[in-house]
Order: sequence, then C-alpha cells, then structure tokens
Amino acid sequence: MYRVLNLQIFLLFLYIFNLNATNLALPCSGCHGPNGVSSGDSIPSINNLDKEYFIKSFNDYKTGVRDHYIMKIIANGYTKNQIELLADYYDKKE
Repeated sequence: MYRVLNLQIFLLFLYIFNLNATNLALPCSGCHGPNGVSSGDSIPSINNLDKEYFIKSFNDYKTGVRDHYIMKIIANGYTKNQIELLADYYDKKE
C-alpha cells in the first residue's frame, strides 16, 4: 500500500514540477535498467521498442489485459500523454 502511495506521490510531483520523459522514466529504471536495458532474462528490456507496441503494452497493463501486479500499479499512475512521452523516450533510446 505504501509503495503504491509513494509512486503516486512521486508521479504527481513530476507532473507538477517537471513533466519530461527522462523524469517519467525514473521508475522504469529500477527494474528495466537505467537505459531500459534489463540485466537479466526475467524482466524484458524496453529500450528501442516500437512506439506503438510500447503504448499498447503499457495500456494492456493498465486495463488488465496483461496480468502483472506491479506493472498494473505503475501503469495506472501514468496519463495517456505521459505514456506517449515514455514511448518516444524508449523508442529513441540507444
């Protein structure tokens, strides 16, 4: 419960003070690596993903089509605009 609340507070802080993709991607780096490159096989890398695939996948977590407890919580913290910013960010990430 507290982790969800902390994530929501963090995302609200980003929204109010500095809405940019680099800051929005900070929660992603905890699992997917600092550049979207995961260190192992259990968590997929998200760098250089096709923008449309990223958006669809993120929205699938948000709506429950894809079942992953943590990703559902994280996805619900982002707006449509923020998801598009992240998709652009990781689509161009080298």
